Amino acid sequence: MKSNGLPVIAQKELRDHFKSKKFLLIFGIFLIITIIGMVSGVAEYNKNLQQYNDRQSVADDDEYNMGFGWGKPSIMTIYLGVSGLIITLGAILGIAMGFDLISKEKETKSLKILLSHPIYRDEVINGKALGGLMALAIALGITFIVTFAILLISGIVPEGDELSKILVYGGAAFLMILSYFALSLFMSTVANDSGKALVYTLVIFVALMSLPMLVNGPVMNMIIGEPPEYPEQAFASSNSAYSIMEVSSSVSSDGEVVYEEPEPDPVWEEYRKKSDEYWQKRQSVSDIISLISPTMNLQTLSYKLLIPDYSKMMSMSFSPVGDDGSEMPETDVFADIFKNIIALFAFPAAFLGLAYVRFMRMDVR
Repeated sequence: MKSNGLPVIAQKELRDHFKSKKFLLIFGIFLIITIIGMVSGVAEYNKNLQQYNDRQSVADDDEYNMGFGWGKPSIMTIYLGVSGLIITLGAILGIAMGFDLISKEKETKSLKILLSHPIYRDEVINGKALGGLMALAIALGITFIVTFAILLISGIVPEGDELSKILVYGGAAFLMILSYFALSLFMSTVANDSGKALVYTLVIFVALMSLPMLVNGPVMNMIIGEPPEYPEQAFASSNSAYSIMEVSSSVSSDGEVVYEEPEPDPVWEEYRKKSDEYWQKRQSVSDIISLISPTMNLQTLSYKLLIPDYSKMMSMSFSPVGDDGSEMPETDVFADIFKNIIALFAFPAAFLGLAYVRFMRMDVR
């Protein structure tokens, strides 16, 4: 006999979420703050666009395309102003929706009654997870529809590339919120009551939010060691990358003086090589650690998607030209964020799987 418990439980959980004052309050705050942020972003975008048009009226485009910040402003910067709100309030919304889904059933003894009906145990946990997932999708969908409406009302129409970036960012934001929902759902199966489930979830949430301080602090030095020491003895009185020596010169056949550039100091060259290797290793370890945190993943992804030429700008801050003197090549934004998207998929999948295994083995007597 086949049970139809999964869709019934999922529909019930979806209705319960949208009837919950807790969910409606957090979602209302989330939506209102997002609207305020979008309105402010649109006003700032229009201001920057007006400044850009004023510059174009007195100068050629090429004069202002030499550096960042002088080109035509991007629509993506409007969403940058609300990205921080989405990260913080979205995580809180996900936690609030999941921390008492199972623990509350255990506290009220209703879980035992529920499992006494002709339904399979896996349908209960899957139905609760599916109901929460649908509620989050609807909430975030409403939010992004409202943001699109604000753009259209303001006369701003995203182009193809911009529209795809907004959709990718919206999907990533949903995965981040789902990550904390899955984490809180797992803790709800582990803890005996909702209070403990909430505390456990918040502890992990704070730990994940604190990863940047751990990554950039003494912990990183413990992992990869201290940076190479600066060779002060080689440059006691000079800031140049060359040894302190007299520049030689010669006279060409046409009478011009030709100066010969000194050879680089071998001590400096060795230090530069070790320093480059150290900071590349440090960046690699930092990127790996950052992939653990959904909030850091979404933050990194939002910078790369919402800030025009962010990847190129970061590359130029370290090496503005290649080894042959040519400009740094353009980077594919979507290829650059692929690892962050995979990490955002892996986190909720892992904790939903753990919640499933824990619930299937849980003693409800």
